[in-house]
Amino acid sequence: MAGYKLYYFDARAKGEKCRLALAAAKIDFEDVRFKVSLTGEESEEWAKEKASGRPPLGQMPFLVTPEGKILGQSGAIMKYICRKAGQSKLRELNFDNVYSSGLCPEDSFDETLADMIHDATDDLRNAVIKFFFEKDEAKKAGLEKEYNETTLPARLEKFEALLKSRDEGKGFFLGDKRMFIYLFLFCLRLTYADISFFDFFNGYIAGGQPTIPKELQKFPLLAEHYNRVLNVPEIKTWIAKRPASFF
Repeated sequence: MAGYKLYYFDARAKGEKCRLALAAAKIDFEDVRFKVSLTGEESEEWAKEKASGRPPLGQMPFLVTPEGKILGQSGAIMKYICRKAGQSKLRELNFDNVYSSGLCPEDSFDETLADMIHDATDDLRNAVIKFFFEKDEAKKAGLEKEYNETTLPARLEKFEALLKSRDEGKGFFLGDKRMFIYLFLFCLRLTYADISFFDFFNGYIAGGQPTIPKELQKFPLLAEHYNRVLNVPEIKTWIAKRPASFF
């Protein structure tokens, strides 16, 4: 499948989970990047694109499909891509009338759990962004201390319990999902819950490097999970070839 275009700044940040999803889904895409400034200045390219009215919410990332449809918001884009993953694979095998949710959970409750994990990861992301951009040094130090000593450890404890509740934490957040079609077996294990979790700790904590963050050392199941996602072949390949960026 080709013809997708993902628009975002030349950074990982909120656009990277969409790129990781596209890689995991084996969907070819054009990675359109605009210059980024920490001072908040807009590049001429992005200002022109925004003024065109094409970004549906006036923000990035946004995705343009081969049909010309446009979708905004990183979480919505990631979930759309993950759902398209299964449909694309089935078409390749000429199973046009068989449905697969791809990198999304099959069960509606599990899908909601995936949304919950994604949103809980976004809570951490927002906390990091809050102290990162805080200009008052005293307030910044206080926010960072609260995050490191209270917010993050408490949330990691909950994440590890969620992971352990499926297959003793030896797989992915939502365990093994398999679908048999004639002689074919599809292992639908990785979901956008895992991609979102990995993206936060890789992009925001590990600086985009293919290493396990020290923050996960006290949570061995989460450390193993992080490494498991990192070693998904398509994700590993994307991380090795993606452009380097500050954040």
